[in-house]
Amino acid sequence: MRPHRAANPDETAAWRAVARESVRAFDLIFMPSVYGLGATDGARRAAGHLKAGRALMQPILDRYVAGARTPVARLWRRWAVARSPYVRAFDEALIHARARCTCAPEPPWPQLYSRGSLPLIHRHTSDRRLLEEDPR
Repeated sequence: MRPHRAANPDETAAWRAVARESVRAFDLIFMPSVYGLGATDGARRAAGHLKAGRALMQPILDRYVAGARTPVARLWRRWAVARSPYVRAFDEALIHARARCTCAPEPPWPQLYSRGSLPLIHRHTSDRRLLEEDPR
């Protein structure tokens, strides 16, 4: 999968929304006390933001799959999307947040929270002023 290039302004806005949800989840996991929450409550809210971010990312991935010219290419793209680092990163982060919610042993730190490992997320999280454009 090659999601490293946003094709149009709508797609850029969609990636910005995905990045916004990932930063909110990171903040709730890393510093829940800033929001007046404990670790488990922060993780519970973070899981909600991760689900929202994954849901916002799905139409982008679906458009990528639908853009294939042949059925074989669509099948290959569907396979590539399922194994993409973006999908894996959100899945890992959700597993991490859920483990923290239940006070279970936490898996290793998710890739989603590593700066620079996912270019489209990093591009939209490098300036937090962009993240504050959406009052929610």
